[in-house]
Amino acid sequence: RLSFIWNRGESMLKVVNNGISLTRGDTATFRLQIKNQDGTDYEITPDDQVLFTVKRSPNDEEIVIQKAAANNCITIVPRETDNLAYGTYYYDVELRRPDGFVATVIPPHMLKLTEEVTF
Repeated sequence: RLSFIWNRGESMLKVVNNGISLTRGDTATFRLQIKNQDGTDYEITPDDQVLFTVKRSPNDEEIVIQKAAANNCITIVPRETDNLAYGTYYYDVELRRPDGFVATVIPPHMLKLTEEVTF
């Protein structure tokens, strides 16, 4: 599950049921909350790799954005979206542990880049 961190002066960002709407060229910071199967919080360790990957479609091979989480957060900076076309993209979040365990903790969801006037 994603929740967002909003700082004064930050982007037009909306997260509803893991669907993301973001104004193109804005900064967005998301806090990750990963749950174990029993519903308890999963503690991300320094050895875990958590990847946020964005593509034009779930079946596309070309990665548009890929970020590793830092301190349980993913931050998208303006230069990563300011040249992308407005429209719908798809993302997922994958957890990779050092023991070889891999889990898609957020399956593909929409990420919509919305229009801006000032750029």
